[in-house]
Formats: sequence, structure tokens, C-alpha cells
Amino acid sequence: MFWRKKRKRKKVGLVLSGGSVRGAAHLGVLEVLEREGIRPDYVAGVSAGSVVGAVYCAGLDLDEIKRLALGLHWKKLGRVTRPRLGFLDGTRLEEYLAEIIGHLQFEELEIPLATVAVDIVRGELVVLKEGPVALAVRASCALPGVFTPVERGEQMLVDGGVLNNLPVSVVRDMGADYVIAVDLLPPTIWGSRPQNLFEMFYLSFYTLLRAAHSEALEADCLIVPAIGQFNWVDFSQADALIEKGHEAAEAKIEQIKQDLGS
Repeated sequence: MFWRKKRKRKKVGLVLSGGSVRGAAHLGVLEVLEREGIRPDYVAGVSAGSVVGAVYCAGLDLDEIKRLALGLHWKKLGRVTRPRLGFLDGTRLEEYLAEIIGHLQFEELEIPLATVAVDIVRGELVVLKEGPVALAVRASCALPGVFTPVERGEQMLVDGGVLNNLPVSVVRDMGADYVIAVDLLPPTIWGSRPQNLFEMFYLSFYTLLRAAHSEALEADCLIVPAIGQFNWVDFSQADALIEKGHEAAEAKIEQIKQDLGS
């Protein structure tokens, strides 16, 4: 008699890119994956993706995460400071996240998470997987010139998207066999010329991010929501962004299920 060897379940890694307020699109993707019973074993997040990754890996219900996303505004994420290393003090983001998930350490999360930042002094990618989650997320979101950097020893940490906005290799190193990556940096359609310094800065930084190193082609499944027309800084678009993430995931879900044998 021949015994059929049971197929080993693939470990799923989920990569959530940065994208400022466009990060709401990640929630639409997560809704589709949850509906199909596809729960990642590992998550890596950059900037806005690190925020979504942190609250999701902490175990918050998706409906609650959506409610929080719909109520977000810039005053919850930063306070104006005297310009030195940034216009906004990022400690407010850290405090706000700690209010939501508590003062969790990485090892206390329900799903293993890594957040990605950059040591701007050395120009090196830094993967954060230990210590306080809220502080690591703040570092990953510290958009240079906008948010103050996080100083950790000799390191000065800023937004991970500066070097790699879609770090597929990070979840591979964590143990993932199959990687789903969500890229929130499609070609942008600004719609008009920048009208102020803030818009000019974001459009310039967006262009630089698209030119930075990305590991999109190394993912097993790449999901790219059609959000090029959405403004980077307008939180009122959250509902529409969630729907765009949902649509993009629906277009890929049969491929994912087939690849995973589910």
C-alpha cells in the first residue's frame, strides 16, 4: 500500500508598502484575504504599511481598524515643531499607536511583524523586529524633512521607503514560502500642478520612491491597487481607497488560492 504524503502548508508572508494616506487600501486587501481564510504567518511593513501591519498583527478586528482609518487626520499623527530635523514631531504617532495596541513588544504580537526603516546617516536599511512596536512604526514612518527621525544609539532612523518600499526579502528571511506583496506606488496622476510646498514635497518624494529599490518582481503574487489618482495627504479618501484595495485583491485571489492549494 502506498501512503500519500500530506502536502506541507506553505508559510505565507505579506508585504505592505508605504504610501501615506493611501495605506487605507491595505485594509481592502486584508478583507479579501480574511474572507478566504488566508491569514499571513509573517508580515513586513514600510511606513503606512507598518502602521496597518502593527494593528493587524496585534489582533485588532478589521472592522475596528477600518473605523480608526476613517477617523484619521494629521493632528493625530504629528505636532508642529520648530524646524530642525522635521516639521512634525513623530512622537504623537507613537503615542497614538500605543493608545490603540498598548505598549506591546514585537514578541507579544499575534503574528510576527517586521518594520523597515533606514539609517539615514549610514544609508543602510534597518529591519526592526524587537523592542517596542510603536517606536519601530514611528521610525518606519519618519518621512525625511516632514517627521522628526528616531534616534536609536548612533542610528538616525527615517522612512524605510527611502531605500526599499516593498521588502519581499524581509518576509522570506522570516520564513515565508509564499509572498503576497501589496504595492501602493503605481504611476501617480496628480491631476494638477502642485499648489504649495507640501504638495511639491510629496510629489517629489513619490517620484524618488518609485525610483528606489523595490523587490516587487520577487513576490509570488503582486497586488497593485489602482490608486494613482488619489492624493497622498487627504484622509477623507479612506473609504474609496479601501474599496480599491478590495478590488485589486479580488482580481488576484483565485491565483493566490490556487498557488496555496486552498
